[in-house]
Amino acid sequence: MDIWFILRTIFLIFLIVLGVFFFIVFVVLRIIRRYHKFPVPSFMTRLIDNPIRRKFIQKPEKVAQRLKLEPGMIVLEIGPGKGSYTKVIARKVLPDGKVYAIDIQESIINRLKKRIKKENIENIIPKIDDAYNLSFEDESIDRALMIACLPEIPEPIRALKEIKRVLKPNGLISLSEMLPDPDYPRRKTEKKWAKEAGFELDEQFGNWFIYQLNFKKSEI
Repeated sequence: MDIWFILRTIFLIFLIVLGVFFFIVFVVLRIIRRYHKFPVPSFMTRLIDNPIRRKFIQKPEKVAQRLKLEPGMIVLEIGPGKGSYTKVIARKVLPDGKVYAIDIQESIINRLKKRIKKENIENIIPKIDDAYNLSFEDESIDRALMIACLPEIPEPIRALKEIKRVLKPNGLISLSEMLPDPDYPRRKTEKKWAKEAGFELDEQFGNWFIYQLNFKKSEI
């Protein structure tokens, strides 16, 4: 028997087994996360924010471009992870703009502080904050961004209402999700949350696998 045929068959079986394994893990995680909401551990952000994702799937430049950023804007990012998207946004609001990168996990904030210090980035301000009680003045933020973060929050509508409070009248909040995330919600779910919080859809991008939704304050 052809040795290459045997090797290809073994490799195909391996891929099938691996795919089934990851599918089972994904389903189990979705079930767990459905009933037990908690922040993704900081060490997991290294796996989630990987070169393949940034280069081929969820490009930081494209995410930032859809935010319609301008120099001098004040941006709020909730759940910055490693800061790969934060950095791109920070460049686009220079010279006078700032990005407040907030999280409830001290380990994530401390790691981001070390990164921006090492790379000498001065307009990113990492800080611990509460999504239900943000330490920002009313109507003080131009843009808000949450990438694969909102579904981790036990009360997403409550968090969105708080973001609405700090967002300027002409501001935008952008929500982006990707299917491999165990917390992945369908687009209509996030649209429903946003509507209940007092937002209306401005623009939408992507597809069922990965999407980005921009909302503005409802005029009603």
